[in-house]
Amino acid sequence: MTGEALKLKAEVARLMSRHRLAPIACAPAAPLPPVEGDWIFEGFAAPATIDSERTKFAPHCWMPFKSGIPLLYRHSRPAGEVLEVRATDKGLHMRALVRDNEAKQCTHFSVAATIHGYQLRDVDDRERFHALVTCATLDEITVTNAPANPAAIILHRYRQSASVEFWDIARRGIVCAQGIVAALRIINSAQSAPPQTVVRPVKRSLCEVPRSRPTPAKAPTRPRPKTEFRTLVDAINAMSGEVQ
Repeated sequence: MTGEALKLKAEVARLMSRHRLAPIACAPAAPLPPVEGDWIFEGFAAPATIDSERTKFAPHCWMPFKSGIPLLYRHSRPAGEVLEVRATDKGLHMRALVRDNEAKQCTHFSVAATIHGYQLRDVDDRERFHALVTCATLDEITVTNAPANPAAIILHRYRQSASVEFWDIARRGIVCAQGIVAALRIINSAQSAPPQTVVRPVKRSLCEVPRSRPTPAKAPTRPRPKTEFRTLVDAINAMSGEVQ
């Protein structure tokens, strides 16, 4: 619970003490008969009326709705999925697909929200005082038989048609298959990637003197064969030496 929500509850409790009123006790509604299959529930999850906790959500107080708002049974376990949620002048209207067997026996909706702003209204009126929530984020919607707002009744209940149920199963199968294909692609890419060679630095001692590369030995030169001109020059040189 956020600081704004705690502050709201404390101020409402102060007003109730001032007007000498006790908290309103609401008896849970009797569960409906069990039904088979998936069902569609429609109604106002947060009507624009004062609830049993002297709190009222303004019709258009909601921040942009995030995708994948959870649908729960009594704020605990998943009960299905939210198909549509929209703010209207009468309150927060929603449509949901309910799969949980106990949830399908519920009669009301309820919400959990993060409160960002509120105002105290009619503080001097013993019958009408309340806290008006002016800004909130919708965190979850629940189906229950003990709602905070008795006016949050499930207005329409009808079984999902066979064709819609088939396409819902097909859609869930496609989503599952897409996840498997993505996982296989990651595995294949990891297996086909070439192994990376890690070059480790060569450790050298501080006292070690780097060795110079040895100079390759020169191959012995072969004497060139004497030409006729060279032979003649050598003979002339030899004769001149004998004359001297």
